[in-house]
Amino acid sequence: MKDLHNKDLKYKHQCAVRQLIMWRKQWGLSLFRQYMAKSNFDWQLVRDFEEQWLKGNRADEYGEWK
Repeated sequence: MKDLHNKDLKYKHQCAVRQLIMWRKQWGLSLFRQYMAKSNFDWQLVRDFEEQWLKGNRADEYGEWK
């Protein structure tokens, strides 16, 4: 049961990262930076977003994770 819970949390986290990637792509850098400056996201979410963006993940494929 605990393993299922952990998988669910990991999936939700990855979806949140992909959403940030999509917004970054749609809004452009300036608007995205403004949004991020006003937001209070967990450091892990921001770190994983940055890592995925640097690896070239642009959320072009469903479920993409690099």
